[in-house]
Amino acid sequence: RIRVGRNIDGFGLSPGITKDQRLGVENLMKKAFANLTGDLAGTYYPLTGMEEKVRQQLVDDHFLFMSGDKNLITAGMERDWPEGRGIFHNKDKTFLTWVNEEDQLRIISMQGGGDVRAVFDRLARGIKAVGDSVKAESGKEFMLDSKY
Repeated sequence: RIRVGRNIDGFGLSPGITKDQRLGVENLMKKAFANLTGDLAGTYYPLTGMEEKVRQQLVDDHFLFMSGDKNLITAGMERDWPEGRGIFHNKDKTFLTWVNEEDQLRIISMQGGGDVRAVFDRLARGIKAVGDSVKAESGKEFMLDSKY
């Protein structure tokens, strides 16, 4: 498993993000995920209104992030739980994105075995595809510092 955090320019960062901004990130990502193709294409599951069967499967797959982390609560990062939060994963469950957990986006690539190159290649393609889709939908880009 390899994962990275990404935030979108123009939205507040945790813990200062507002409820409206969090919902804005989620709505943008619903549209952006719909544009993913090939092995990155999949389904977005919002936490709000999630059916129990779906929730249990995501828990069983060890994909779902949960409420209750004392550090996140203390930092104010679980305000308005679970609104504006969810998880996307591809059909093969090897490419995932958490929406509005700690970062606005936590992009994850994983698979069984030891082929780290395949995991990294998928992650790199996924970061680019998600970033391109966000830009196409909103004109916004990931927050990046040219220094790094």
